[in-house]
Amino acid sequence: MDEEGQAAPRRDDPRHWPAAKREAFFDMLSVTCNVRAAAAAGGVTVWTAYKWRRRDLAFAAEWSEALALGYEALEMALVGQALAGDTSDTIHGAAATPVAVELAFKLLTRHRDAPGKPKRFSGSKRIYADKDDSDRAILAKLAAIEARRAKQAKDI
Repeated sequence: MDEEGQAAPRRDDPRHWPAAKREAFFDMLSVTCNVRAAAAAGGVTVWTAYKWRRRDLAFAAEWSEALALGYEALEMALVGQALAGDTSDTIHGAAATPVAVELAFKLLTRHRDAPGKPKRFSGSKRIYADKDDSDRAILAKLAAIEARRAKQAKDI
């Protein structure tokens, strides 16, 4: 029991997971939409991540948000490439590795039509951050990712 009389989180509870590892998991998931890569970044097994998603509503909500961010990033990269007049068959910068344009379209189509897909909506109206807030959030995430990578490189 903790000071408030609540049962202490068990080892197999995501609340017991160190915050830095949890953040690394969701950062990687939002960048790659790849659970295996995210689990490795967070220092857990894929099985554990899926178990936590099934058992913990808050964890499942963060998972959905990360996936929605990943799909939005892919969509933005695809639109950006089209608007820039880039007709190459590969999108660079959408994820950790280049993505084929054809595959990006297939993924976005399946994501759009998937039942129960993660959404970033409030009711039926979409919420948009202003440019300054978005820039600050993106720069903060990038700085956190770079700091974590530098620390990992130093630890090796």
